[in-house]
Amino acid sequence: MPRFLIAWILAVGTVASVSAAGLSPQEKFFEREVRPLLIERCHECHGDSLQESDLRLDSLEAVLQGGISGPAAIAGNVDESLLLRAVLGKGVEQMPPDEPLEAEQIAVLRRWIRMGMPWTPKNDATDRSGMKPEIALGDQEAIGRAAKNHWAFQPVADVAPPTPVPPPDGTFASWGRNPIDAFIWRKLQQHRLHPSRPADRATLLRRLSFDIVGLPPTADEIDYFREDSRPDSVVVAEAIERLLASEHYGERWARYWLDVARYADTRDWQAQADLRYPFAYTYRDYVIRSLNDDKPYDQFIREQIAADFFTDDPDAPELAALGFLTVGPRFRNNRLEQAADKIDVVCRGVMGLTVACARCHDHKYDPVPIEDYYSLYGVFASSEIPDKLPQLRDDQFDRKLRAEFQQALSAKKQELADYQQQLRREAVETLTSDLPIYLEGFYRLSVAKSQQVRGVIDKLELSETAITPLDRTLSRRLRDRSDQTHPVLGPWQQALSVDEKVFKKSIDRWLREWQSGDQVLPIVAQHLSADAPDSRHALVQSYAKLFEQALSAWQEWKQEQPNGQRLPDDQLEQVRQVLMAEDGGWFDLDVDEVTAASRLFGKGRKILGDFEKAITEVKANHPGSPPRAMVIEDAEQIVNPFVLLRGEPNRRGDRVPRQFPAILAGDDRAPFVDGSGRRELAEAMTAPDNPLTSRVIVNRVWARYFGRGLATSLDDFGLRSDPPTHPELLDFLASQFVENGWSLKWLHRMITTSQTYAQSSQMRQPAFAADPENQWFWRQNRRRLDFEAMRDSMLAVSGQLDPQLGGRSVHLSEQPFTRRRTVYAYVDRVEMDPILRTFDFASPTSSAASRAETTIPQQALFSMNHPFVAQMARGIAEQVAAAERSLPGDQVSQGETGATSRQVIGLYRQVFGRQPSATEQQLAEAYLRQAASEPQSVNQTWSYGWGAAASDDGTDPTLHPLPFWTGKAYQPSEAFPDPVHRHARLTAAGGHPGIDEQHAVIRRWRAPADGIVRVTGSLRHSRENGDGVTAVVRHQSQDKRFHAQNREIKTVVPPIQVQKGQVIDLAVAPGPTTTADAFIWQAVILGIGGDLAGQRWESQQDFGPPPPPPLEPLAQLAQALLLTNEFLFVD
Repeated sequence: MPRFLIAWILAVGTVASVSAAGLSPQEKFFEREVRPLLIERCHECHGDSLQESDLRLDSLEAVLQGGISGPAAIAGNVDESLLLRAVLGKGVEQMPPDEPLEAEQIAVLRRWIRMGMPWTPKNDATDRSGMKPEIALGDQEAIGRAAKNHWAFQPVADVAPPTPVPPPDGTFASWGRNPIDAFIWRKLQQHRLHPSRPADRATLLRRLSFDIVGLPPTADEIDYFREDSRPDSVVVAEAIERLLASEHYGERWARYWLDVARYADTRDWQAQADLRYPFAYTYRDYVIRSLNDDKPYDQFIREQIAADFFTDDPDAPELAALGFLTVGPRFRNNRLEQAADKIDVVCRGVMGLTVACARCHDHKYDPVPIEDYYSLYGVFASSEIPDKLPQLRDDQFDRKLRAEFQQALSAKKQELADYQQQLRREAVETLTSDLPIYLEGFYRLSVAKSQQVRGVIDKLELSETAITPLDRTLSRRLRDRSDQTHPVLGPWQQALSVDEKVFKKSIDRWLREWQSGDQVLPIVAQHLSADAPDSRHALVQSYAKLFEQALSAWQEWKQEQPNGQRLPDDQLEQVRQVLMAEDGGWFDLDVDEVTAASRLFGKGRKILGDFEKAITEVKANHPGSPPRAMVIEDAEQIVNPFVLLRGEPNRRGDRVPRQFPAILAGDDRAPFVDGSGRRELAEAMTAPDNPLTSRVIVNRVWARYFGRGLATSLDDFGLRSDPPTHPELLDFLASQFVENGWSLKWLHRMITTSQTYAQSSQMRQPAFAADPENQWFWRQNRRRLDFEAMRDSMLAVSGQLDPQLGGRSVHLSEQPFTRRRTVYAYVDRVEMDPILRTFDFASPTSSAASRAETTIPQQALFSMNHPFVAQMARGIAEQVAAAERSLPGDQVSQGETGATSRQVIGLYRQVFGRQPSATEQQLAEAYLRQAASEPQSVNQTWSYGWGAAASDDGTDPTLHPLPFWTGKAYQPSEAFPDPVHRHARLTAAGGHPGIDEQHAVIRRWRAPADGIVRVTGSLRHSRENGDGVTAVVRHQSQDKRFHAQNREIKTVVPPIQVQKGQVIDLAVAPGPTTTADAFIWQAVILGIGGDLAGQRWESQQDFGPPPPPPLEPLAQLAQALLLTNEFLFVD
């Protein structure tokens, strides 16, 4: 970015940068790096709920106290800290046991211990309830007494607003119109404060627009709003109604709820599993639709917990609401963890009650005994996610797209079915040719039971797809005794249904009976009598010989009579039919069992997984795929749960009924009786007399408008929470919210039409001195745009916002960049998009009612360097230029100066919705004039092309670009091989040269400064065919050659002195023949002197797509405006 532009940014508006107030650098490191790591990887087993080995890692005191092995860490002493030794696996058990920490994570812990283990304690609130913590910790009787007086557990009071008494001079006369203002006014008076003046109309409209729809108003909307001559109350109310009626309202406020619902488009990590939730988007769209429709909040909650109880329609759109329970993590299918997650999102997410903390013991601070946790556990343990998700009614689907989807899906399913049938055919062929050894495998597995299936397969070298289904078929028939009277298999059934001792005692008698009777086929009786098996193993071997005889006869007969259907020997045909009968023969293998058997080993799992992923891919991404609801339903077996002592599955306590927590249910609590109890749970949560549900949502909505809640905690209303600053106002809004049909839009209107909301955010020093936290709301709080609003605003002001509502999730970082709103971003639990991580996006691992707000360098770098921002800046500039071109002729006669002036005005109106000031106009015009006279260039260290491998005259050979970028490689054209250059291409690791030494592929490095560099690396050619490749490191007249043929060699050259702008070419040419010339060359250029000392460039790491063309001056100016506080803050 040009220096003049940077200076201009500093002159016009400061780039947003807010430091974490009051924290030392060490404490910031702890908050940003250490605490999240401990929470994510350690607290599950060493936190509030569970303390394996008596160790907790959720406070500094607990770390220093340690567990049964002593202190977990010693400040400053890395070597003696058990915590570090455990994560390294040195001398103690590796922790975490399943997934060891990455090297970077271990480095964080090492650095933290070395710096003295700084820790920023959470506010100690254990005594806010009036209890003595050392007495009440976990004492449910004492906690229960304290809870009776706790504000959050009191019934919501129907409070009448006070009558404000404004000053007699008419100042603040409008503060008597909205009940909110009356409550705020009274508190201000009590603290000898007065409110701020109203914000100007332009500021207020911008605030309303961002708060309600998450998008900035246009310049025309601001002009109309500012110039409207009607009273403020009328104009503001009209704007609020317009914004609430916008579909963008649901998109804005849905994102807040999706944080609570820990929404993601994938499950958490599990080996060999498809992690995607292809239909998670239907839940997100349900939330958006419900908010736009102003669905009553109590109904909104009931549907998300028990929609299946409230509709009999199998394809009702409301079923998508159940995604609230199912879009969370799956914890590797651990049902205990899944239930805990659902309890947390339901109780803390909706009611602000941390019931999940009572999983292993009575809650330490709140009136939640362990029995209440397991009562709710029973509800969710009695619910399950079905294998097949119901298709939702979709009245607006595209018939052509739906037909294309069905065709694509059928094709992929047929590919899988063909593969399964191939597996079955191969298994039958294997059994036909090698039946005796497979019957030996069956004997070991299911008769002698001497080996497990993997051991049998390994020892006898069997096919898993043949032995496993055969063993299941034969074992099932033995259990069912279905062959007891079968003329061929009667003896088999009789002999293998007893143990070895009974067999030996009975076999002689059986042989006589089989010979003399008429139930056993004579050929079978004679064969067994001749073999006289003295053990069950011998009997199996005897049958194997008989079956082989029948199979051999059949093969001979088919050669003589290709169309023959039966053997001429009727008895031998009956033996053959045991194996080959189309319905019920031993070789009539169940295709599903064969398929399941193919998963036994990794190769088979991989092949099958690829077919299944292809089917999922069509379902997930095809635009014609019908939407499906991520439902949950009652299990066939309803669970009457036991308390699990210390949360351990094998330590059962008393059985408890499924029911609502006692602190909320009252004395007339009754067990749930309707199936799992989800319906009764949902109704109890939304009952008008529930003191938590309405208070929690009102408090959260208030916090979104003011930057803080009336009660500071947004997801914990337990005994440790601060009391609300305005308890009467909170109860007034909660009671009226319920009274007005649980209407969220009513609540939005009530808040946004208040004078409290409309106040200016300007600082007043006397008021700030009296109330620095603004807890009495003497002004509006200045708030920074969250990432969603920032990105969406860039799309809006650039004219590139796609207004489409709903649909599948999109990847934000994929190019070309999606133009959809950020609420539709694909959220990956395992690999979160780096942009989302950079901007404080809520972690989808658990319910989040609020987000941390950080300011880190990566955020500023995104605005300055990210190609998305550059694309938005170009869009803004193009809109301004297009407006200039569309002007009538009489308005463009002022020449270049007039055009520049109009462009600056257009730019400010486009980005800020206002005219520039005289100073801003002057600075911007000066920048555009100066930038127009400066040449535009791309500062590119690496470039990629083809040319001669060597230079005869010491000059740099012409580098012809490889212009086509595939996403992974540079090549001459989209066609590969190219008609002229054939296989020439460059990739991150290496590439392939062209047709001769004049068509070598070249990486060109350009020196950014004067200095000395050393070039090292390794060149590998791994083909036996061909005559190898030649690598050339060239600088001016100097070059060094290396030849590799089916081997790896080091490529090291003496130090090279370069001047700024000079180049070093890394060229690779073919030998005389041009086949088998693929190579890998990982080169490193290391600065060892001059201005380049200490710098490093790596050919593989630095490899990437071509840089975007430089921004034109007008687009650069647009980008500068996007970096200012005026754009990045609400006010």
